[in-house]
Amino acid sequence: MKLFWKKNKTKLVVGKGAPPPAEKKTKVKVDGPGTMKRMGLALANMGLGKFRSPFIQNLAMMLGAGLHVNDALSALEREAKKGPMHKLIGKIRVDVDNGLALWRAMDARGYFTPYSIALVRIGEESGNLAENLSNLAIQDEKDHAMKQKVKMAMIYPTIVIILTFIIAIGLSWFILPQLVGVLFALNVELPATTLAVIAVSDFFTKHGAVFVPSLVSGMALVGILAKFTKLQIVAQWILLRIPGIKTLIREASIARFGIILGSLMAAGVAPVESLRSLTEVTTLYSFKRFYQKLAEHVQIGDSFGKSFQEIHGSRKVLPISVQQIIVTGEQSGRLSEVLAKIADIYQKKAEETAQKLPIVLEPMLLIIIAALVAFIAFSIIVPIYSVVGNISGK
Repeated sequence: MKLFWKKNKTKLVVGKGAPPPAEKKTKVKVDGPGTMKRMGLALANMGLGKFRSPFIQNLAMMLGAGLHVNDALSALEREAKKGPMHKLIGKIRVDVDNGLALWRAMDARGYFTPYSIALVRIGEESGNLAENLSNLAIQDEKDHAMKQKVKMAMIYPTIVIILTFIIAIGLSWFILPQLVGVLFALNVELPATTLAVIAVSDFFTKHGAVFVPSLVSGMALVGILAKFTKLQIVAQWILLRIPGIKTLIREASIARFGIILGSLMAAGVAPVESLRSLTEVTTLYSFKRFYQKLAEHVQIGDSFGKSFQEIHGSRKVLPISVQQIIVTGEQSGRLSEVLAKIADIYQKKAEETAQKLPIVLEPMLLIIIAALVAFIAFSIIVPIYSVVGNISGK
């Protein structure tokens, strides 16, 4: 008869026979809320993005000063103004007070990225929570600044396109109908361009009150679908075909790749889990698909170099120079440092591209506007010029 000790959560039990098989160790996975719940949480947390970095920074500072997590969260809750952020911190504090790990309490809110959750989880497990939170605050600030630069660079072309759209509708709906009667009164053969302008004018006169609101609503619906559905792939495909914007998006994505993957691996997160977290926070479909394939290759034991060679189209996502730097960093055991350097290099490149983007797009947008105005002017002037020519000939 053999005696064995069987571990239980609360006590040790003596049993007979062979010892039970050892329990397999499994990694704690960051399983966030489901898709529908995540969308609901995203809507509930809308407008709170600017508070994320200050929250992490203040929490890191308090924990670094020796405060317990519960006390730090209570202080932050009291400091926050009454509103959504105050409620969010309160829910996290309640979960932690009830014995839930900080990373699980944060993950349940749907406010923090999987990348942030992974760093907090590793910090709690390794006892370096304050340090990881401090690093997370720095990296999150860099990531936020990069996204803001991309958004700011897109504001100018977006405003010009919207104004062009408004001017075109205004001319078709209010100005052209006043000129149609004059054109018909000239009693001359109208060219095809003029007939096209008249047809557009007639359409807006009859159906403008229904068509314009429907068009605006349809565009808003497409925008929402492009953000939350697979229509996003089509929108990204179009954006990646526009000169300047393609370069900016690619450089910003590579910078985020270095920031997120480098910080996760520096904190001790396994490469496969780091790549999966990176996949979760990546919105660009081509990069997301590449990260998924890269994670699958690394999981079966392939090196980054071999993975890059076997993944079709990897050079379209990461340039050869970046791939070679990563391979060198992997071989030297300094991969996280190399990724941080890649992030710095491409962050500077993206900033330079963002500054140059309005200069690159301005001529293209002006040409489009000029072509529209010239087409309308030509369609109206040609019949008038024809009449004047006939009178002069007589």
